[in-house]
Order: sequence, then structure tokens, then C-alpha cells
Amino acid sequence: MTLASAARSGDDGPSGPDRAGGAGEDGEAPMHEIAWLELPDQLNARDVGGLPVAGGGTTRSGVLMRCETPDLLTDEGVARLSGVYGVRHVFDLRSQGEGLPVVPWDGVTRHRMPLLGRRAGAAQDAEARGVGDISAGEVDVLGDDTDLDLADVDVRGAGRLYLGMAERGKDAFVQALRLLTADGAAPTLVHCTAGKDRTGVLVALLLAVVDTHRQAIVDDYAATRIHLREMFRRIDRIPAQPRLKPGTPAAAALRDAAPESMEAFLDAVAERYGGASEFFVKAGARPEWIERWRERFVADVA
Repeated sequence: MTLASAARSGDDGPSGPDRAGGAGEDGEAPMHEIAWLELPDQLNARDVGGLPVAGGGTTRSGVLMRCETPDLLTDEGVARLSGVYGVRHVFDLRSQGEGLPVVPWDGVTRHRMPLLGRRAGAAQDAEARGVGDISAGEVDVLGDDTDLDLADVDVRGAGRLYLGMAERGKDAFVQALRLLTADGAAPTLVHCTAGKDRTGVLVALLLAVVDTHRQAIVDDYAATRIHLREMFRRIDRIPAQPRLKPGTPAAAALRDAAPESMEAFLDAVAERYGGASEFFVKAGARPEWIERWRERFVADVA
């Protein structure tokens, strides 16, 4: 099952301070200012530019943005995405059939790249079941070779679960990196449903692969906590949104965006692969894509 679905299956997740602040639940300020997108319909939309990079420089603004489901966007919000923020490409990591039907946006190319399954609801064939359609809670993403229990997983266990998501969704991640580094690539928005788990894992890897400071990656992920409860209330009202079966267990950690979860994910990637670059290459990305992404995404100190 998806962590976003888990968040809707029980009590409200934790809430952070006012959006204008950006501190985590523990009250500590992040090491960079959260660049929220001014979209009246969205609570979790932000630009991941301005994050410090090892060796100097920062990630460029206006290159990579993230948000929750665009099903919440009004026509005004869509117009602001392209007119104010210059978005020209959208990566949709949801499963087919998850959320409302995708409609064209003027001047924007919407790429459907299901991260963990091809169809929301019960997997329709063996291939889909093999991918693991966790977005509808029908297929166990953990597999048979883990000791994680969704009913009892802690915040670091959630990070280990993220590694399983990344490995099962590696083809979508490679496609994303290829598109981001193609000639004429334009500002891109990444989303899933909550903009927390599938989006959070992809964005974290895209930040890590250019040597973004680890704490900045964690802070960006944890910013989702700030309006988590209200965001899930809004998402839950969307028609065609996958629901967990009644009685499906979900630990509190899966209803959160705890910094420890991202820490555990980054630790797991480093332990198994050596780092984000090695993850991408082993998944099928070309090394030159990684270099091109760094050139595109990192602004050196003047």
C-alpha cells in the first residue's frame, strides 16, 4: 500500500507550524528557506531551488518543482503554473486510474509515468502485480524478503520502505532523469497524490545526485508536514481516489513525513548502492545524464 493511502486510512498526521515558517515539528528552522509556490489550491507545492550543494553553489530555482495532486488545481492555478512559474513539463507518478482523468494543459506536456503500478485498484495482470501497485493498497510492496510490518513500522522503517519503492519504480526514475536532461528541457513539476512519498523519493534522489547537502534534502522532504492534515482532507474528497480496504493496518509513521524517514532512506541508498549516482546508473541511466543534470540544476557561486 502507498504511504499516502495509509495517511488517509486512520487519524490525521502530524501538523507543523504555519506555512510561512517552514520549521520542522521539532521547531528547528531548516537550513534553507522553503520556496513555496503561490497556488491558492495547493498546500504542498514548492520549488526545490536554492538548496546548498557540496563544494559551493545551490540548486537552481525554476528547474524542478513538486506538489500534491493537480486534481486540486483550479483553472487559475493551472494558469499560474505555466504563466508565473514557467512549467512546461509535468511528471505524474500516479498509477493509471488514480485520481481524476488527466486533461491537457495549454503549453504543458503531461508525462504519465506510474512509479509502482499501472492501474489503481486490484492489479489486472501478472505484470502489474509484479510491479507492485501499492498506490491502491492491493499489492504488498514489501515482498517476501523483509521483516517490516506495515502495522508496526517506525519512522526509520518507513525510510526502508522508500528504498523498496525506489527499486520497484526505477524505470520511471530513469525516464525522469532522461527527460530532465534532454535538449530543450524546460521547468518541470513532479507530483503523485500527496506529493510526499513517490514524489519525495524521486526528488530526494535528484537532489542527492548533484551532492545537495543531506540536511537540505531532509528539510525539503519534512516540509510536507506543515499542512499534512488539511492536505489529506482535501485529497480525500477527490472522486476516483484509491482507498485502503477497511481494517488495513497502517502505523503512525506511514501517516507522517518525519525527517528520520528520509534519513533512513538516504542511509539505505548509500548502504546498498554507494549513493544516488550509483543507484541511477545501476537502474539503467547513462552517466552522462547525471553530469548533464548537474550542469542544468546547479548554480555555481558567482
